Amino acid sequence: MTTTTFTPPPVSHPKRSTGWIVVGVVIIISGFLTAISGGALLALFGSDRVLSSGQHQVSTPTTALVADLGRVTDIDDFQYVTGSPTLHVTADNNAEGPIFIGIGRADEVDRYLAGVATDRVTDLELSPLELNSVRHAGSGIPRAPAEQNIWVASSTSSDAELSWEIRDGHYEVVMMNADGSANVQAQTRIGVSLQDSTALWSLVIVVGVVIMVIGGVVVIAASRRGSNGC
Repeated sequence: MTTTTFTPPPVSHPKRSTGWIVVGVVIIISGFLTAISGGALLALFGSDRVLSSGQHQVSTPTTALVADLGRVTDIDDFQYVTGSPTLHVTADNNAEGPIFIGIGRADEVDRYLAGVATDRVTDLELSPLELNSVRHAGSGIPRAPAEQNIWVASSTSSDAELSWEIRDGHYEVVMMNADGSANVQAQTRIGVSLQDSTALWSLVIVVGVVIMVIGGVVVIAASRRGSNGC
Protein backbone atom coordinates (compact mmCIF):
# COMPACT_ATOMS: atom_id res chain seq x y z
CA MET A 1 0.00 0.00 0.00
CA THR A 2 1.38 3.34 -1.05
CA THR A 3 0.99 6.31 1.30
CA THR A 4 0.81 9.74 -0.23
CA THR A 5 1.87 12.69 1.92
CA PHE A 6 0.05 15.95 1.27
CA THR A 7 2.07 19.12 1.76
CA PRO A 8 -0.11 22.24 2.14
CA PRO A 9 0.90 25.30 0.18
CA PRO A 10 2.85 27.90 2.08
CA VAL A 11 0.78 30.48 3.90
CA SER A 12 1.24 33.89 2.41
CA HIS A 13 2.16 36.67 4.84
CA PRO A 14 1.65 40.40 4.32
CA LYS A 15 4.70 41.81 2.67
CA ARG A 16 6.85 43.97 4.84
CA SER A 17 7.13 46.45 1.99
CA THR A 18 3.60 47.70 2.72
CA GLY A 19 4.72 49.07 6.08
CA TRP A 20 7.64 50.90 4.48
CA ILE A 21 5.31 52.43 1.90
CA VAL A 22 3.18 53.83 4.72
CA VAL A 23 6.30 55.19 6.41
CA GLY A 24 7.37 56.81 3.15
CA VAL A 25 3.98 58.44 2.66
CA VAL A 26 4.08 59.85 6.20
CA ILE A 27 7.54 61.29 5.51
CA ILE A 28 6.30 62.89 2.28
CA ILE A 29 3.35 64.49 4.07
CA SER A 30 5.64 65.81 6.83
CA GLY A 31 7.97 67.33 4.26
CA PHE A 32 5.07 68.87 2.37
CA LEU A 33 3.70 70.51 5.52
CA THR A 34 7.16 71.81 6.41
CA ALA A 35 7.63 73.33 2.96
CA ILE A 36 4.16 74.89 3.03
CA SER A 37 4.89 76.41 6.46
CA GLY A 38 8.15 77.88 5.19
CA GLY A 39 6.39 79.30 2.15
CA ALA A 40 3.67 80.89 4.29
CA LEU A 41 6.22 82.48 6.62
CA LEU A 42 8.26 83.69 3.65
CA ALA A 43 5.13 85.32 2.24
CA LEU A 44 4.43 87.00 5.58
CA PHE A 45 7.92 88.09 6.62
CA GLY A 46 10.19 87.70 3.60
CA SER A 47 11.87 90.62 1.83
CA ASP A 48 11.54 92.87 4.90
CA ARG A 49 7.76 92.69 4.85
CA VAL A 50 5.75 93.84 7.84
CA LEU A 51 3.02 91.64 9.30
CA SER A 52 0.50 94.41 9.79
CA SER A 53 -2.95 94.84 11.29
CA GLY A 54 -3.98 97.27 8.58
CA GLN A 55 -5.41 100.64 9.55
CA HIS A 56 -8.25 100.70 12.06
CA GLN A 57 -10.02 103.24 14.24
CA VAL A 58 -8.82 103.30 17.86
CA SER A 59 -10.25 105.62 20.49
CA THR A 60 -10.54 106.21 24.21
CA PRO A 61 -12.29 108.98 26.17
CA THR A 62 -9.46 108.78 28.70
CA THR A 63 -6.04 110.44 28.55
CA ALA A 64 -4.02 107.49 27.21
CA LEU A 65 -4.29 104.10 25.59
CA VAL A 66 -1.61 101.79 27.00
CA ALA A 67 -0.54 98.38 25.67
CA ASP A 68 1.80 96.20 27.73
CA LEU A 69 4.33 94.37 25.56
CA GLY A 70 5.14 91.96 28.37
CA ARG A 71 8.59 90.98 29.57
CA VAL A 72 10.95 90.21 26.68
CA THR A 73 13.98 88.00 27.35
CA ASP A 74 16.81 86.51 25.25
CA ILE A 75 15.95 88.63 22.22
CA ASP A 76 19.59 88.45 21.07
CA ASP A 77 19.24 84.69 20.49
CA PHE A 78 16.20 85.32 18.33
CA GLN A 79 17.96 88.15 16.53
CA TYR A 80 20.82 85.83 15.57
CA VAL A 81 18.39 83.68 13.58
CA THR A 82 15.98 86.19 12.05
CA GLY A 83 17.56 89.60 12.48
CA SER A 84 16.10 92.32 14.68
CA PRO A 85 12.37 91.90 15.35
CA THR A 86 10.94 95.37 14.84
CA LEU A 87 7.67 96.83 16.08
CA HIS A 88 5.94 99.38 13.85
CA VAL A 89 3.18 101.69 15.07
CA THR A 90 1.45 104.50 13.19
CA ALA A 91 -1.36 106.83 14.28
CA ASP A 92 -3.23 109.42 12.21
CA ASN A 93 -5.05 111.85 14.49
CA ASN A 94 -8.75 112.23 13.79
CA ALA A 95 -8.87 115.52 15.66
CA GLU A 96 -6.92 118.73 15.24
CA GLY A 97 -3.37 118.86 16.53
CA PRO A 98 -0.62 116.26 16.80
CA ILE A 99 -0.85 112.85 18.41
CA PHE A 100 1.89 111.12 20.40
CA ILE A 101 2.98 107.48 20.38
CA GLY A 102 5.82 106.28 22.54
CA ILE A 103 7.45 103.16 23.94
CA GLY A 104 8.94 103.19 27.42
CA ARG A 105 9.89 100.91 30.26
CA ALA A 106 6.77 99.76 32.06
CA ASP A 107 7.74 101.04 35.51
CA GLU A 108 8.59 104.51 34.18
CA VAL A 109 5.43 104.71 32.09
CA ASP A 110 3.33 103.66 35.07
CA ARG A 111 4.89 106.38 37.24
CA TYR A 112 4.25 108.98 34.55
CA LEU A 113 0.58 107.97 34.21
CA ALA A 114 -0.07 107.40 37.93
CA GLY A 115 -3.44 108.87 38.85
CA VAL A 116 -4.35 109.49 35.20
CA ALA A 117 -7.41 107.94 33.55
CA THR A 118 -6.26 105.33 31.02
CA ASP A 119 -7.49 102.41 28.96
CA ARG A 120 -5.10 99.47 29.22
CA VAL A 121 -5.13 96.83 26.50
CA THR A 122 -5.70 93.32 27.82
CA ASP A 123 -5.94 91.45 24.52
CA LEU A 124 -4.68 92.35 21.06
CA GLU A 125 -5.18 90.64 17.70
CA LEU A 126 -3.27 91.91 14.67
CA SER A 127 -5.19 90.60 11.68
CA PRO A 128 -7.71 92.12 11.74
CA LEU A 129 -6.90 94.60 14.49
CA GLU A 130 -9.00 93.87 17.54
CA LEU A 131 -8.26 94.96 21.08
CA ASN A 132 -9.94 94.66 24.44
CA SER A 133 -9.12 97.06 27.23
CA VAL A 134 -9.78 97.73 30.90
CA ARG A 135 -10.42 101.28 32.10
CA HIS A 136 -8.45 102.69 35.02
CA ALA A 137 -10.06 105.75 36.55
CA GLY A 138 -8.10 108.85 37.47
CA SER A 139 -8.34 112.60 37.61
CA GLY A 140 -4.72 113.59 37.08
CA ILE A 141 -3.56 115.67 34.13
CA PRO A 142 -0.14 114.59 32.84
CA ARG A 143 2.50 116.85 31.39
CA ALA A 144 2.97 116.68 27.64
CA PRO A 145 4.38 113.22 26.87
CA ALA A 146 7.04 114.42 24.43
CA GLU A 147 8.62 116.44 27.26
CA GLN A 148 9.37 113.29 29.22
CA ASN A 149 12.71 111.50 28.94
CA ILE A 150 11.32 108.03 29.57
CA TRP A 151 10.80 106.94 25.97
CA VAL A 152 13.07 104.55 24.08
CA ALA A 153 11.18 105.45 20.89
CA SER A 154 8.54 108.10 20.22
CA SER A 155 6.87 110.17 17.53
CA THR A 156 4.70 113.29 17.67
CA SER A 157 2.79 114.39 14.59
CA SER A 158 -0.68 114.52 13.10
CA ASP A 159 0.40 111.27 11.43
CA ALA A 160 2.87 109.87 13.96
CA GLU A 161 4.95 106.86 12.99
CA LEU A 162 7.66 104.92 14.80
CA SER A 163 9.72 101.76 14.33
CA TRP A 164 11.49 100.17 17.30
CA GLU A 165 13.87 97.21 17.37
CA ILE A 166 12.56 95.12 20.24
CA ARG A 167 14.95 94.74 23.18
CA ASP A 168 15.03 92.71 26.39
CA GLY A 169 12.98 94.25 29.15
CA HIS A 170 9.42 95.14 30.10
CA TYR A 171 7.97 97.84 27.87
CA GLU A 172 4.65 99.54 27.20
CA VAL A 173 3.28 101.35 24.14
CA VAL A 174 1.41 104.58 24.86
CA MET A 175 -0.86 106.61 22.59
CA MET A 176 -1.92 110.09 23.73
CA ASN A 177 -2.82 113.51 22.46
CA ALA A 178 0.38 115.51 22.26
CA ASP A 179 -0.87 118.04 24.85
CA GLY A 180 -1.89 115.31 27.31
CA SER A 181 -5.61 116.03 26.98
CA ALA A 182 -8.31 113.38 27.13
CA ASN A 183 -10.31 111.85 24.27
CA VAL A 184 -7.77 110.17 22.00
CA GLN A 185 -8.98 109.18 18.51
CA ALA A 186 -6.78 107.92 15.71
CA GLN A 187 -6.53 105.65 12.72
CA THR A 188 -3.90 103.19 13.90
CA ARG A 189 -1.76 100.49 12.35
CA ILE A 190 0.40 98.00 14.29
CA GLY A 191 2.92 95.66 12.67
CA VAL A 192 5.94 93.45 13.26
CA SER A 193 8.80 92.72 10.88
CA LEU A 194 11.70 90.25 10.90
CA GLN A 195 14.23 92.02 8.75
CA ASP A 196 16.67 89.18 8.01
CA SER A 197 14.33 86.21 8.03
CA THR A 198 14.14 85.52 4.28
CA ALA A 199 17.07 83.08 4.35
CA LEU A 200 15.57 81.19 7.31
CA TRP A 201 12.18 80.66 5.68
CA SER A 202 13.88 79.67 2.40
CA LEU A 203 15.89 77.09 4.36
CA VAL A 204 12.68 75.72 5.88
CA ILE A 205 11.25 75.29 2.37
CA VAL A 206 14.41 73.48 1.20
CA VAL A 207 14.34 71.19 4.25
CA GLY A 208 10.72 70.35 3.53
CA VAL A 209 11.53 69.48 -0.09
CA VAL A 210 14.45 67.28 1.00
CA ILE A 211 12.18 65.44 3.44
CA MET A 212 9.67 64.87 0.63
CA VAL A 213 12.41 63.45 -1.60
CA ILE A 214 13.53 61.07 1.16
CA GLY A 215 9.94 59.92 1.60
CA GLY A 216 9.62 59.38 -2.16
CA VAL A 217 12.79 57.26 -2.20
CA VAL A 218 11.43 55.11 0.63
CA VAL A 219 8.13 54.55 -1.20
CA ILE A 220 9.82 53.68 -4.51
CA ALA A 221 12.29 51.30 -2.84
CA ALA A 222 9.51 49.56 -0.91
CA SER A 223 7.35 49.24 -4.03
CA ARG A 224 10.16 47.65 -6.01
CA ARG A 225 10.93 45.28 -3.18
CA GLY A 226 7.28 44.23 -3.05
CA SER A 227 7.11 43.67 -6.80
CA ASN A 228 10.15 41.41 -6.55
CA GLY A 229 8.39 39.28 -3.94
CA CYS A 230 10.75 40.15 -1.10
